[in-house]
Amino acid sequence: MAKSIMKYLTLSIVLSAVFSISAAFAQDFAEPELPDTPAVMQFKKFLTVIESGDHEKYIKENFTDEFLNTFPMSDHLDFFRQVSMMHGGFKVHTIIESSENKLVVVAQSNRGRWREIEFVTEASPPYKVAGMGMEMATPPDELKKSVKSMTEKEILEFVENKLNKMLEADEFSGAVLIAKNGKPLFKKAYGMASKRFSVLNNVDTKFNIGSINKSFTQMAIAQLLEKNKIEIDETIGKYLADFPEEIAEKVTIKHLLTMKSGMSSYWNDEWQAKWATIKTVDELIEIIKKIPLDFEPGTSRRYSNSGYVVLGAIIEKVTGQSYYDYVRENIYKPAGMENTDSYELDQIVPNLAIGYMQNQAENPYNSSKFQNNLLAHSVKGSPAGGGYSTLDDLLKYAEALQKNQLAGTKYTNLVLGLFQNTESPDKRPRGFGIAGGAPVGINAMVKTDFKSGYTVIVLSNYDPPVASDLGRSIFELLMNQKTS
Repeated sequence: MAKSIMKYLTLSIVLSAVFSISAAFAQDFAEPELPDTPAVMQFKKFLTVIESGDHEKYIKENFTDEFLNTFPMSDHLDFFRQVSMMHGGFKVHTIIESSENKLVVVAQSNRGRWREIEFVTEASPPYKVAGMGMEMATPPDELKKSVKSMTEKEILEFVENKLNKMLEADEFSGAVLIAKNGKPLFKKAYGMASKRFSVLNNVDTKFNIGSINKSFTQMAIAQLLEKNKIEIDETIGKYLADFPEEIAEKVTIKHLLTMKSGMSSYWNDEWQAKWATIKTVDELIEIIKKIPLDFEPGTSRRYSNSGYVVLGAIIEKVTGQSYYDYVRENIYKPAGMENTDSYELDQIVPNLAIGYMQNQAENPYNSSKFQNNLLAHSVKGSPAGGGYSTLDDLLKYAEALQKNQLAGTKYTNLVLGLFQNTESPDKRPRGFGIAGGAPVGINAMVKTDFKSGYTVIVLSNYDPPVASDLGRSIFELLMNQKTS
């Protein structure tokens, strides 16, 4: 249970299917009476500190030593900061399970999002927190908000009005595209690419797309599979030297693709010491190969950036090219993506947005609620994420996938299915959804439905989940629109 906290630090590549329009609105309901137990006591402390407390003090005073030492303090603080930013507090709707040392509830956040929250305490005084977890949850049936269906024209007007209000409240900065059958119906930009120099975002601005880069890595692997240059069930030891035997002889390419490798985060002390100079896949591999597995490969699933860096190393070994050159020549160029790349932050790249995150300074200059993210993320993107792209380029990528321009039908289907469909690769998924981001001013999403022809792309240089939530709500409206 303790390690479940990790999966909330980075947004998954898979768009959740549990979103509904009601997630955008906090609703009124009567809270159940919580029992007087140690688990509830700690849960109530957590709710208080998420809204207004000192996160680090709470963690140090209320976590068991084992739970506290499972991750660096920076990881614990990132989790608390992200929960505070995304939710702002919770109101309990349903008690799923309650005992002296365990509590599981369904709750709605102050931002209107539904979550299942689990708390576990130690069995004896002082009943410190031994583990916690949080999963997305569907709204209870009685609270699902019915949304009036609108015509396409009404939806576009609604979206524009919503974005203008978000801009006025400084809740959104970025760019939005709605297309049908590859043709834009709505394409506008909002907010600032650079607050320091008062430079506006525009529809051609390059935004950090976070984990959306993982889709490009998947496509590169699909191309190599199609050419019989690699085998999906082969262990990584066949391609890469120097990994310990327990990794090299157990972890397969399929494990890496489907997040079942057991590889944990490489954002450790060594990475922290070197992050500002890391610009190659090899430099990341030198860190990753020293980290032991979290679980036996294939027995569980946990989000893993490390696994996608290893995929990038395999691409380099098999092709004899750098990962960056390979995807540039075999994915970006054939798809016509002229403004997509893993740009280095110390280089001058025109029309590139700076990311803005919640200000963590003790005395923010001019009381600003934002600070830039230049010291908060990698100096160069990797096969796991952190590259840049534009609205038009991501639309071209979605179109290239639909038209099998980058690989044959079978192998494109594997990418569209996120390699979860290896048993039925001949069946085309109905659509495609990817998202990426981190609470350092990075959030992006792409979602397309092949049957209706709609594609929604939202890119933002503000913290998650602003782009993800906005994109999903627009897509939901389009899927439920009036047909006449």
